[in-house]
Amino acid sequence: MNLQDLQPRVQEFGAAEAAVLLVYLFGSLASGRAGPGSDYDLGVLLDRREDSPARRARLTHELVVILGTSAVDVVFLNQAPPELAFAVIQGQLMYERDLATRVEYEAYVMGRYYDYLPYLRAQRQEILSGEDHGARIQRYREALGRTERTLGQIRAAQEQKQG
Repeated sequence: MNLQDLQPRVQEFGAAEAAVLLVYLFGSLASGRAGPGSDYDLGVLLDRREDSPARRARLTHELVVILGTSAVDVVFLNQAPPELAFAVIQGQLMYERDLATRVEYEAYVMGRYYDYLPYLRAQRQEILSGEDHGARIQRYREALGRTERTLGQIRAAQEQKQG
């Protein structure tokens, strides 16, 4: 299914579901890099008062039926981490309940993303540097052991003074 056929289906889905506030297409289809095995990556923002695991399961099933394929990955944006939510809103908006909700949500996501960006970069750099976390834990344990031995020596010296 091409994007021109997809958008009306997603818009009909959103209009029929009062809980659905926004739907984005992201990933390879949205960026024009889709291959034969590509799936539909959809980000869905729900009204938080209507959000539940049962509703999420039902909506995912409805999207599978509407799109006519099981190759559908749905990210519910209500609890998506900042980096994922930011990637989703960089995709293509397929449905919006109203402009104000979209603008407010996108501003919220961008604010969170840019607030967390220094931490995300540091975390990514740490992962890419290949530092073995096991080695870091071992160094911590060794330092703790040295501290405990030193404390033991101090306590023993104090007991000798008192005794």
